[in-house]
Amino acid sequence: MVLKAKLPCGLIMRIAKLAQLIPLAFLGLSVILISLNQASAQDPIDTSPPSLSPFDPAETQHGFSEFDTLPSNPSEASPNPLPYYKDLQDPGAPSQPALDQKPKGLFLDITLAEDFDEDLEFRRGNLYYPVRPTEEFTIEAAAVYVVFRVFKHYSAYQVIGQLFPDPASGSNTTEMIDEDTAYLALEDESGYLKFFPPTNHGWMPGQYRIDIFVGYEANAVTKMGAMRFLVVKDSSHFK
Repeated sequence: MVLKAKLPCGLIMRIAKLAQLIPLAFLGLSVILISLNQASAQDPIDTSPPSLSPFDPAETQHGFSEFDTLPSNPSEASPNPLPYYKDLQDPGAPSQPALDQKPKGLFLDITLAEDFDEDLEFRRGNLYYPVRPTEEFTIEAAAVYVVFRVFKHYSAYQVIGQLFPDPASGSNTTEMIDEDTAYLALEDESGYLKFFPPTNHGWMPGQYRIDIFVGYEANAVTKMGAMRFLVVKDSSHFK
């Protein structure tokens, strides 16, 4: 007698579904293999660096040689330069160099005065105001003040002033007479410099110049400009 095993119906259905998926799996694998064969049959990408041509001294070597041009001849310059350069070439422009004129840039205002007044602002910074602003002083003046206001700043710095006789007045002395420094903290938006007479007997009549510097050292790089004033014998000259 032969016994026959019977499989559950659910198992038979699962086996039938798997049998249907096997051809699809073979089809997908075939597509992948065909794609790989086609990719390998294409020309490989050349990754070698481009060859450089020998240097030619006559060739323009500024980068994009096809767009470069030779520098223009100064004799062919336009008779109407840009406004910036026109101001520098204008015969009516100030004859003094830019750094020999009244300082600008970070200074909102800068003026000479006989004295100054002080106030305290809400940020605990000092506010200084010029008292009797002028560019002419008498030989009896106890001191000459430079009072200035600056823009808001995010770093402390110094303003340095150096007093000299002005060669424009015919003085042969170029030695510095006096120097003063104002330290501006973050909350300070104004300051002053104070200069004393060159001798114990007071000022000598003539022209004087105060060179203004911004930084921690006075040199040609930190110079911002210059202030000039006149010293006379008596106040009758002002009338």
